[in-house]
Amino acid sequence: MLGPDAHLRPGDHLLAHVANLIAAGNWQRGGGKGQRPKPIKLGGGKSQRAKKVDGDDIARRLANLGLIPGAPAA
Repeated sequence: MLGPDAHLRPGDHLLAHVANLIAAGNWQRGGGKGQRPKPIKLGGGKSQRAKKVDGDDIARRLANLGLIPGAPAA
């Protein structure tokens, strides 16, 4: 798994998902009274945008890994 949740194990994601479903089901069975439950946020709750990567950067990374021919850029 990549991104801000990379440090979490798959079990952590599953447990949070199950807890969210239980909370939503309890709220629904209660007639939808009160505030709708907020889902559990994983990974600090901050949304991180993916860094824009250009073609030259990708080619340099692939060359450094030896996946494409060419001298690695310094």
